[in-house]
Amino acid sequence: MSTKIHNGYRLAAGTNLFDFTRRVRTVIDPIRDDLDAALLAKLFASAVDTCWLKGEGIPPTLSLIAFSRWEDGQAKLKDESREKDPHRFEMCLGEDPGTGRILIRLHADQQVMVDAFEAMDDVERYSYWDNDDEPKGVSPEQWFERRAAWDRVMPDYSAPAESMLTFTLRSRSNPRTMMLCALDGGESDPVLAKVPGRVERAMNVARTRYLHLLVNTHEVDALAAYRHGLTGRVTDELAAIAALVEPHLWKIDRELLVNGDLEGTSDPAVAAAVDAACATLFEAEKAGLPVPGKA
Repeated sequence: MSTKIHNGYRLAAGTNLFDFTRRVRTVIDPIRDDLDAALLAKLFASAVDTCWLKGEGIPPTLSLIAFSRWEDGQAKLKDESREKDPHRFEMCLGEDPGTGRILIRLHADQQVMVDAFEAMDDVERYSYWDNDDEPKGVSPEQWFERRAAWDRVMPDYSAPAESMLTFTLRSRSNPRTMMLCALDGGESDPVLAKVPGRVERAMNVARTRYLHLLVNTHEVDALAAYRHGLTGRVTDELAAIAALVEPHLWKIDRELLVNGDLEGTSDPAVAAAVDAACATLFEAEKAGLPVPGKA
């Protein structure tokens, strides 16, 4: 059986495991909070701008509504999906009975978390794979020692759940992230500080409206439409459409996200101009799109 442990690490001899996990939380928790704040900021901006696009007011507690919708979407994803729990940080820890050293398999998709973990004083990269491309700076003897160590920790390359302990930074139900939705950080609130700028928001509105036209009206395959929307030529045209939107977008603050504003709605004339511009762009681009029924 092929062995590929690209996420392997080893702790310094004599490391106290409980003290180490406490220090991991001290290092990684603030990074996780920062990543969560950025994610929530994008969710909230998208929710506000969707209401604008539809000509609807902002309901109270939109921040919690948007987060709950995101959690519902997460629950429907398969565990192996790369979009599932994007800010997870898990360690599988096993003791090498031959040396007493602790070996770790790290599961984290955000490079900033991995970099911070690797920078900890008692952490050493200790991956192993049975290909011929051994890493630079590791002697054949050291490479053999790694293989033997991982064989002892994970006999017959057994699943980590069968031979190691698991440390999880946060559970799937994450109270700390929910607390961020309250937006109680004042002027320096970590979520509000990361709300995308108006130009980026306007570009997202333009692209969303154009892709909606392609997929829902003209039945273009969703993936093909998405790729089409990222091409340089189309992006330039969408920037012009975004310029119609940007001056009219609502300011996003705690008052709007928590208390809502059911009275304020977008100008129908602006939305109509956006739709007309998207339709014009489609007519210019449809020859290169996989539109059903096209000769």
